Amino acid sequence: METAYGSASDVVQAAVAALEAERWEDVLPLVRPGAVKALRETRVRWMEQSEMRSVRTPEQVQAEQPWLPREIAAYYAEQDQQYAAAGLPMAGAEWGVSSARELRALSADEFFVRFLSAASPAARLRASIAVSAKPPKDLAGALASAAALNQRRWVVLGEIAEGNRLAHVLFRELTARAQYDAEAPAGDVRVTTLDHVEGRWWLRIDHTLLESPPTYSFAWAPDEDASTDA
Repeated sequence: METAYGSASDVVQAAVAALEAERWEDVLPLVRPGAVKALRETRVRWMEQSEMRSVRTPEQVQAEQPWLPREIAAYYAEQDQQYAAAGLPMAGAEWGVSSARELRALSADEFFVRFLSAASPAARLRASIAVSAKPPKDLAGALASAAALNQRRWVVLGEIAEGNRLAHVLFRELTARAQYDAEAPAGDVRVTTLDHVEGRWWLRIDHTLLESPPTYSFAWAPDEDASTDA
């Protein structure tokens, strides 16, 4: 089924073209506004909860779970603090904020653009460097190398309709160095589902395309005789 915005495959093709070119704003019109707002709210809540964890005391843990011995409550409080200490700086570096309050102040659209940008190799490397004890000497070179090594590409293969309101679009995800071979006997084919609402197809924010967590590889030499993986 085609609409004024094209078929489901056309929508995915437009999305992957924008992602490859890092034109994050061009992805926004392809996703329902309600989904963008829901994503922002989940990330804000995560950051708020992490900030609360970072200062939680054994007494507060015991107040929530009074059956716990003091030693166990102290252990849980310490684990919470370590978890928050590891996660909050990187999240803040990725999203360009220093607190949940700053994150909540962003509009849903502005947050979504930052969310997509944070998934890029350069953003992930910058976030890793922000919490690294030994940052690289040549930041520009490290960023360029990461972008070349980890750039993602997508090949849209087609779609399968399921009724009138769902379409499943098949695609392959490639790295910058991989060559697409339509005759290859094996390969990883993925699928993302779109919804037909209000006369057009919409992308979902799920763990298939837009929220798929990529694995990147980074390395740099912080001094003359040592190298560190991020």
